[in-house]
Amino acid sequence: MIGNIRYVIYFCLTLLSAGGLAQDLANIGKENPLNFSGNVGLSLNTYSTTREAPSRDPFFWTVSGSPTLTVYGITMPFNFVLSQKQQSFRQPFNRFGVSPHYKWLQLHLGYRSMNFSKYSLNGHSFSGVGAEAKPGNFRFGLMHGRLLKAIPYDSLADFPIQPTYKRKGFSAKAGYGTTSNYVDLVLFRGWDDQYSIERPLDSAMVNPQDNLVLAIKSKQRIFKRLSLDVDFGISGWTSNLYARGIPREDIPLPGLTNNLLKVNYSTQVLKAGMASLAYTFRVLSLTAKYERIDPDYKTMGAYYFNTDMENFTISPGWSMLKNKLRVNTSIGIQKNNLFEDKINQTKRRINSFRVNYAPMQKLNVSSSFTNYQTRQIRYDYLKRDVLDSMMLEQYARNFSVGVNYNFGDKVQRYTLSLNNAIQSFAQEGFYSFVGANDSRSISPSLSFRLNNREKKISVNTSINVNDFRNAMTNAFNWGINAGINKKITGDKWSLSGNTGFYRTKLNGEPGGNTIRMRTSVHFIPAEKHTLGLNLNLLLRKSFNTRVKGFMEFMTTVNYNYRF
Repeated sequence: MIGNIRYVIYFCLTLLSAGGLAQDLANIGKENPLNFSGNVGLSLNTYSTTREAPSRDPFFWTVSGSPTLTVYGITMPFNFVLSQKQQSFRQPFNRFGVSPHYKWLQLHLGYRSMNFSKYSLNGHSFSGVGAEAKPGNFRFGLMHGRLLKAIPYDSLADFPIQPTYKRKGFSAKAGYGTTSNYVDLVLFRGWDDQYSIERPLDSAMVNPQDNLVLAIKSKQRIFKRLSLDVDFGISGWTSNLYARGIPREDIPLPGLTNNLLKVNYSTQVLKAGMASLAYTFRVLSLTAKYERIDPDYKTMGAYYFNTDMENFTISPGWSMLKNKLRVNTSIGIQKNNLFEDKINQTKRRINSFRVNYAPMQKLNVSSSFTNYQTRQIRYDYLKRDVLDSMMLEQYARNFSVGVNYNFGDKVQRYTLSLNNAIQSFAQEGFYSFVGANDSRSISPSLSFRLNNREKKISVNTSINVNDFRNAMTNAFNWGINAGINKKITGDKWSLSGNTGFYRTKLNGEPGGNTIRMRTSVHFIPAEKHTLGLNLNLLLRKSFNTRVKGFMEFMTTVNYNYRF
């Protein structure tokens, strides 16, 4: 009986499902009661090659579609794929959920996700109920539901599956303020039902857990030009509910903690936080950001954190010459091993400099430089001294510059682009010989594009070069590409073609040539109908006796109908 009721509820949620979109109840009477839209397509493909091992069948077909049913503005998308090797039918909303809202109140029913703060409830999906309310300047939020399904241990499974306890969660948020000025207090509680599955025999890796998070999130705008963002969380995590308990006098705030978190010898209390201060004044802006996340910080309301990390970044920026010149810089310092309980500690410096100059509407020049420095030191575990002989340093530098020039008139436009990128990497330290891991890459490119709106034709061509060198390899590649696109007969016909030639050299010896050719024809015989023909040819010639050349040719005929 309970199972039948569950299916009835799921069916009702299907009819009410927003497929991830919220439904405004204030407009429900104004929406069309029923609408069916989408598309269906047929694709026929042929393939031939001189490869010894073809990558696909000589002939294959595919029928696909994406119908969408809309009931009073509530969208329910489907899609299907049929081929000689695959038959599938999928409902993107097979996790049923709906988020109706009316004025300042919004509900979340079924499978949903909510975000109260970065370090508490942050996007973890749940099956249950939730609500968000913003009457006036008050800000409230609430959720309760299942975070994880119970997965019992199966000794007969073909592949080992880690058992999982049923996990539930509850969170509440209360705050006050506007979009630019507010303070939110968040409480999150997550727990595993230790009786939802039989305790696994190997319980060292799988134990029921408990979690309590207290968080604060705030955004304040001061004097219109200064803004402060703060996001901070404290997480109490009990990794094994079967662990031995601790005396009450050793528990911090026992009156609060005992009611919300099961504390024992496996409990850890960790912190994570971020603060950002930004100032803007006419042509000047300055942002300072600090973030610290303790090692192993986690919350059952979020999926993943990059933990054991402390990062400080300052980002000044300014504009000059009546905003024609804009400069943005960033200086960052990052380190790990915050508790100094690991053998290695890594420190990073991340510096960047970006310039954009537009002296006239037709001309734009941009350039950027980034410098990443990584320094790893190793401690003597007993003496806690730094071992200089085991130090490792890495430097990664990237420099790029681009020039774009646009000219012509309203009918015929030209675009000329010149770009170059230089990347270098160097490593010094105990594990590397001098220059053994150093590398350098230079990648210039030149492109030209012509677009004639009156004749509905566009032509483009480009030249690309890449020169990569390290202690063992010298690879030089260059290529030229040209393409054309033309529309005729009132845009019903569209013709396009593209050809590319590429050559490679390895350590001064010719590596091979590659030719790519593609031709496409698209025809719209009537509204909602589209026909297409694509021809693709690939020719690869190798000058290396260990690598064989080959030819590939593929044709595709497709038809698409929109309804």
